Amino acid sequence: MTEEPRDIQMSELTELANELERVDTEIAEAEIQLSNLKQNRKTIAEEHLPQLMEQAGIDSLKLASGRKIEVKEFVDAKIKDPNTAFQWLRETNNDSIIKNEISVSLGRGDDALAQEIISTLKDKHDIEANVRVGIHNMTLKSFCRDALDNPELAETLPKDAFGIYQGKRAKVN
Repeated sequence: MTEEPRDIQMSELTELANELERVDTEIAEAEIQLSNLKQNRKTIAEEHLPQLMEQAGIDSLKLASGRKIEVKEFVDAKIKDPNTAFQWLRETNNDSIIKNEISVSLGRGDDALAQEIISTLKDKHDIEANVRVGIHNMTLKSFCRDALDNPELAETLPKDAFGIYQGKRAKVN
């Protein structure tokens, strides 16, 4: 809904729009700078200091300031090829670390079916199932927006329980 502008200072509006764009740019630049700083830190911590200390033949050093530099081995891992990784774990009898998680998406109003499935898993297979009940973020936002527009629902809607935050937000394109 676009209305005719009332008596406002266009210069103030323009100034605020420019400020919003400036802040957005600063945020983007700060995120890039943070990413670069993290990469720089990683290079120093995982390459430069360990190499220099290895050349000196030491793995720890106490500085005159009382601080201590230590080089320790570490391992990070992230499965990139699950088929190969899990097959290898199974073949080498190390598959006990593999976690199987079964997820079933049920429709709205299927609470009774969910309970029946959980009971069946417990009774027939002695499997404890976890139920995670939730509402998709966009569905929740849409519902809350509609509920607030409905006087009957809006009156009793527990806004704190739904974490409702209302406001107006400007966007500059």
